[in-house]
Amino acid sequence: MRKLMIAFFVFALMFSGVSMAFAADCTKDTPFDQAWDWATTLGKQGLEKDQILVKNKADRVAACTKKEAEKAAKEAQKAGEALKKNIGF
Repeated sequence: MRKLMIAFFVFALMFSGVSMAFAADCTKDTPFDQAWDWATTLGKQGLEKDQILVKNKADRVAACTKKEAEKAAKEAQKAGEALKKNIGF
């Protein structure tokens, strides 16, 4: 019964989204990102410049989100394996 309760709490913690509170903020721009944006929009004006900036930002957010999701999946898999080992499966 004790092992079942431990398993329940581990799975509840994994799927509750608590780990998302510690995720990196993918929306913040680094100095490198700002320099890249400046270089790619050099000589451009108006709508063309705005489109490039939005595309660059969307690409960075997508890449960061994918990286964080892969990291979370690895952590969940490790937790599952550790749980199986502790329970004795």
